[in-house]
Amino acid sequence: MNKQLKLILITSSIIYAVLFSSASWAQTVLQEIQQTGVLKVGIRKDAVLFGYEDGQGWKGYCTTFADSLANSLSRQLNRTVTVAAVRSTIQNREAIVRNGNVHIECGPNTISSAKEKVENIKYSQAFFITGTQLIVKNQNRNVSLANTSIGVLQGSANLAAVARVYPRAEIVQFPERYLGITAVSNGKITAFAGDTILLVGEAVRQGLPVDNFALLPSQPLSCDVYGMILPANDSQWQNTVNSFINSSEGKQAWGTWFGGLVPYLKATIDYCTK
Repeated sequence: MNKQLKLILITSSIIYAVLFSSASWAQTVLQEIQQTGVLKVGIRKDAVLFGYEDGQGWKGYCTTFADSLANSLSRQLNRTVTVAAVRSTIQNREAIVRNGNVHIECGPNTISSAKEKVENIKYSQAFFITGTQLIVKNQNRNVSLANTSIGVLQGSANLAAVARVYPRAEIVQFPERYLGITAVSNGKITAFAGDTILLVGEAVRQGLPVDNFALLPSQPLSCDVYGMILPANDSQWQNTVNSFINSSEGKQAWGTWFGGLVPYLKATIDYCTK
């Protein structure tokens, strides 16, 4: 074999290895799940009611949704499908989907067509609607917030809404949502801003009586529609997830975690859906 032919064969082998080294390369999500029997789901550790850890593993809507989806896929694919939970964060939620580390990221992800293009991901259809509000102790429900201290979660979209509406307020950023709710409860700040459902959820997780707090203003500062993060170029998987969200099993998972909170969320839902 001459040196030129040998070089061509070696080069071809390297290219082939690079392109096809991943078993899931060019596979659809359903094909990969059929092959592995594993549904990989990104779940937050601190988005109470959606996904959180309590020392005994993950809990929340996303765990119930993932388990129910896996059961549905088991019937669809005629094989047992189990769930592998992967911790996701605000910072990595798009990347872990885009890189194939998870098949779906379930969390309070505000749907944004601009972000779909920038991050090369796709959102599922909406499964939740909420808005930016501020949680205060009942004794402060009639206090003007214009010159008070207002907490927000670092890196959250709520910061812009608070700064726009309360430009003279002292804005205090917290690395974790629970720290902000605790600061309100202890009187260290007057209010903490966030998505309505996440504020209520964190108060519930801390065992704080929800009736001791108020959500202001009655009309939220902004409306946010949540979708799950999916791979951009897999319409089959997108249709599968969207169909399950609309299914009786999908709605049952929703009702398990959010059904009892509808009275607290009704004003926001009504405003944001009118």
